[in-house]
Amino acid sequence: MEALCALTASSDLASLAALSAIYAVAAVLSGLSGFGFSAIGCLSFAVLSPQLAVAMLMGLSLLTQASGAAVLWGDLRQHMTPWHRRDGVVPYLAGGVAGMPFGLTLLSGLGILELKVGLGLMLIGYSMWSLLRRAPTGPRPASSAARAFFVGAAGGVVGGFAAFPGSALVVWNTLTGVGKEQGRALTQAFILSMQVVGLALLLARNPALFGHGFWGIFLVAAPVALLGNRLGIAIYRRTGDIGYRRITLTALGTAGLGLLLQLALQ
Repeated sequence: MEALCALTASSDLASLAALSAIYAVAAVLSGLSGFGFSAIGCLSFAVLSPQLAVAMLMGLSLLTQASGAAVLWGDLRQHMTPWHRRDGVVPYLAGGVAGMPFGLTLLSGLGILELKVGLGLMLIGYSMWSLLRRAPTGPRPASSAARAFFVGAAGGVVGGFAAFPGSALVVWNTLTGVGKEQGRALTQAFILSMQVVGLALLLARNPALFGHGFWGIFLVAAPVALLGNRLGIAIYRRTGDIGYRRITLTALGTAGLGLLLQLALQ
């Protein structure tokens, strides 16, 4: 039980069961939409210390994203070849890596609470507005590496201060009417890479977080998170472009609500 002493509420099986249920539902949403693990996973802030909760969210989100990318590789790989597309994965990733340091600087500065509240409200408002309007049917904007870089940079900034790097790509994809497979491929590859960068930075800054407490909870939660992710992917495969757009926008609004809830629980 020493490994579970990081639980702030109690170190009993009820707390572990609650965490496992939270992560399982979060993984279903992530498997279904390709993002948004923290939208439900933020409920873990009611049980864990904020620092350990963030580390656990990043670790489990990385695990489920990697698993989902492997399962869907056959469907998505044709949309992840940057040498075929001027707005492929690489320009988004380059922008994300460039933007994340600015986001981390914002995280340590004044006004971070207002930034997170504003982002949460914006995501909720945008998702509601988009769900009520028709999907874009006109010609899409021309492919541009520069445009992809700046969208990725916005995601990197948001990822640095709010741990939600995929938000900019999801908004851009829904605004421009990107198809189901291409949108999922770009978003999932971007989030997966940004999570690797974020975990590396977190490990370098606070290695003590990844001790016995982290691994004790991670090893219990990982199997149920993987099962939840597979369930979400199974549902995703049965949806069309319109259905996936609605699911994505609903998940985006849920993520905005989750960001506000995370602030309330901290």
